[in-house]
Amino acid sequence: MDDLHASNSCLANPGLAIHGSASPLVKYANTFNFKANGRFSPAVTTADAPSLATATLVAPFPNGTAQVVSSLAFDDGTVPATTNSCQFFTLVATLPYTEAGTPTFSWLAGAPFPKHRQGNSGDIARPSGTNQCEIGYVYVKNESSALFIPGTTNLDATGITVTYSNNYANYFA
Repeated sequence: MDDLHASNSCLANPGLAIHGSASPLVKYANTFNFKANGRFSPAVTTADAPSLATATLVAPFPNGTAQVVSSLAFDDGTVPATTNSCQFFTLVATLPYTEAGTPTFSWLAGAPFPKHRQGNSGDIARPSGTNQCEIGYVYVKNESSALFIPGTTNLDATGITVTYSNNYANYFA
């Protein structure tokens, strides 16, 4: 099987969006499915994604163990320009090697970076499992005057800019 046919990709648009006004949650607003390691997932129906509070930083880890993201610094113009106030979160679906193949979802977090440079593909956390698929990305830019706490801070809070990107039909990611 060639790489195109074995690629891990979304086969329909998941429709990532805020759960609703004044919410810290992301949802997938559309029914979708994906392919992981050449296998097709069952349909995933509209639901809330796991809390961003569960996002783990990608390796290498400073102390050798996975770390949950605790907060994102702010840059309201009163801090040094090197303040890391932007971060990408990757929604990952894992399709287990079982008959039922019920997918599970989790978040990975890329390293934070300053708002004074554009984000790039190297800032996106990538899953390492062959049975995993990148469903989409949430980019957070914190220009408020307080820490952004994943899973606690509302995604539409003043000074918080969030961009939702779906990984639909991106066969060459």
